[in-house]
Amino acid sequence: MVRDHAAMPDLPDFRLTVCRGTVLAIDWYPWLTTAGPLMTLLHARGRAGVAVADVTVVREDEVAAEAIVDVLTGDGPRARETIAAWARDVGYRRLWFPDAPVELPGPFEGDAETRCNGCGVRMRDNGREFWAHVRELGRFPAACPLCGADMPQWRVRQKHDPPSDPAAMTAATPRRTSCS
Repeated sequence: MVRDHAAMPDLPDFRLTVCRGTVLAIDWYPWLTTAGPLMTLLHARGRAGVAVADVTVVREDEVAAEAIVDVLTGDGPRARETIAAWARDVGYRRLWFPDAPVELPGPFEGDAETRCNGCGVRMRDNGREFWAHVRELGRFPAACPLCGADMPQWRVRQKHDPPSDPAAMTAATPRRTSCS
C-alpha cells in the first residue's frame, strides 16, 4: 500500500525507530501514535533508550534531498548521530532537527548491506538501480523480498584506502580463537 501524498500532504513520510544503533524505517500512516494516551507508552520507550522520530522528505527533481526530523521520544546525541549516519548513507544533503540543521556530504554510492529480522538473510547491493530506488524513496528497502519481514535500514560500508607507506601499517596482533 502506497500513501497518496497529494491527499495527505502535511503528514510525515516515514517513522524511524532507533534502538541499539539500528534504524528501522516504515512508511508513515495516520494510525501511528502522535498524541493522546498512547504517548505515555511512546515516552516509556524513550526512557528505555529507544528513539522514535517522524521524517518528512524534501525532494528536488523527484529525489530525496533533505529531511525534516521530528524526534517524538528518546532525543539525545546518540539518537541524533544514528539518524544522521542513516541519512548520510541514504544520500541526504541536509537534516533539519527542530533546533539545528545538520549538513551532510550528499549522495555516495557504496556497498550497502543489512540482515533480515525474520529469515536472517544478508542483503547487499551497490547497483545503479538500487541507489536510484533509494534516492527516490528517501530510505533503503524496508521489507525482506524473501519472507516479508521488516529489515533494519541498510548501512553503507565505508572503504578506507590503505596507507601508501608499508611502515605506517599497524602490525597484526596474533590471537587465539576457539573452534567450538
